[in-house]
Amino acid sequence: MFSHKSSPTTPVDSRIRIPQHYRQQPIISRLISRYGVTVNIKAAMLAADENYGWFDLELQGNSEKICNSLLYLQNLGVDLIELGIAGNVQHKLSYQEFPDSPSQINQQKSSPFTMTTGTPIYQSYGDYIGQSHRLRLQLCILKDYYQTPVIFELVSRFSITVNIIAASLSANQQNDGWFDLDLWGKPQQLFACFNYLKELNLPLWLDASSLHGDIIWI
Repeated sequence: MFSHKSSPTTPVDSRIRIPQHYRQQPIISRLISRYGVTVNIKAAMLAADENYGWFDLELQGNSEKICNSLLYLQNLGVDLIELGIAGNVQHKLSYQEFPDSPSQINQQKSSPFTMTTGTPIYQSYGDYIGQSHRLRLQLCILKDYYQTPVIFELVSRFSITVNIIAASLSANQQNDGWFDLDLWGKPQQLFACFNYLKELNLPLWLDASSLHGDIIWI
């Protein structure tokens, strides 16, 4: 069990390792929408040809919310590799070294801005109820935005579901990072997300290569 003694303002740092069979589940999006914690992704590597992906997360919230979110990850079977509170590692679970030079994510540009309708995977979990439109994009996280919880803002501000398909974000903050994202929501929510990202001046490319169903053009 995890202790509830941590301060509400104390960030909790954790590295999580996600098996390939969980790639289609919006795990990080659930931490935000279900458990009300602020999540900032500080480093990540998730590639299609790897058996495991990993994320370094900074979680903030009251002790009960953080405890519940960590228990959710543990019960789901996601490995908590390191768990640190206030910079001190309190637990080390199933620690394994990760490769220094993982395969790079394809950075294919595609246009125009499109959305599609269809039945998302894992609808039985309730993540996508009423969210029948998908917007797939590749988002560049400029190194100056590493401390900005962009994914958290998309989920909490616009009430959409975000599934991270692939990711490359270095821990040294010396280079720009990338996320390949599936955004699920109502059309007006997805339009608002797109405008928000444009306001941040983050480079993004829209991917129409795998869209199916009825396409809505903007």
